[in-house]
Amino acid sequence: MATVLTQGKADEGFIVGQLEHGLSRETVKLAAGSYAPGSVVMSDEGGNYVLATQTLVDADVDGDATYAVVLRACSGTSAFDAAVLADVAAVKDSELVLGAGLTVAEVKPLLAKSKIKIRHAV
Repeated sequence: MATVLTQGKADEGFIVGQLEHGLSRETVKLAAGSYAPGSVVMSDEGGNYVLATQTLVDADVDGDATYAVVLRACSGTSAFDAAVLADVAAVKDSELVLGAGLTVAEVKPLLAKSKIKIRHAV
């Protein structure tokens, strides 16, 4: 009997399009934790990025948080550098990883602040 292998999501498989030569990408400092490809993150008051949740979005009353999307699976026990999609890009709605309480509809205008468009994809 043949062995059936199940492959997880490909890193960067959520990207529909981006600027050439890596211009859509940046390196940011992620807060300790594990992040899947397509995780929507936001800047915190300490300058790190964390997984965006409804609670954190609501707490950003001055609206100065910036948003990005993690490119590759990564983790760390303390803050660490990671590559993110941060400017002028399009991503698949079905492959975004959202924090507690957030929906794609709520994240759409937040990512738009970074010129990242969400496209419906199957």
